[in-house]
Amino acid sequence: MGSVTIPLGDVVSSLTGGEVENRAWKQIILNFRLPKACTALLAGAALSISGLQMQTLFRNPLAGPFVLGISSGASLGVALLLMGGFWLTGVWSQFSSAWVAVAASLGAGSVFLLVMLVSFRVRDSMTLLIVGLMVGSASSALVSIIQYFSRAEQIQAYLIWTFGSLGGLSWVELGWLAPIVLAG
Repeated sequence: MGSVTIPLGDVVSSLTGGEVENRAWKQIILNFRLPKACTALLAGAALSISGLQMQTLFRNPLAGPFVLGISSGASLGVALLLMGGFWLTGVWSQFSSAWVAVAASLGAGSVFLLVMLVSFRVRDSMTLLIVGLMVGSASSALVSIIQYFSRAEQIQAYLIWTFGSLGGLSWVELGWLAPIVLAG
């Protein structure tokens, strides 16, 4: 896993505080691979918990962030940031992951609020799911329009985000994510 092959014994030694044959391997494990593995575990836990919370809130086993359009709303928020021309010069390079998280949260939150407002008027849960699918489709269509007018490097940055890239993560980002997931 990764471009550097590290023997299993050295991985275990690195994780338990022991000595390893090559000190660079310990750095790779503790500062690159371990934060990404912990982040992946927390993100997976957060996705499953959010699905359960939505199914409970809407009293429907089909409800979830994808069906209700919330994931598409997050994608729209990130697309507006990365491809919509809202590049923050200087600040962008230092806080890119924070800005992407804020944009995704605002997009997801906006769609969730819209679905919640509709839920007060619509009493049938299946109709609400259809409304969520419609909002998600509209968000995806807007993302496609934004992509059409974007430069290749902007589209590449957006696609890397949509694929769930954990590249560039460190203990700092994990420190932001862990309290949010544990609170949710």
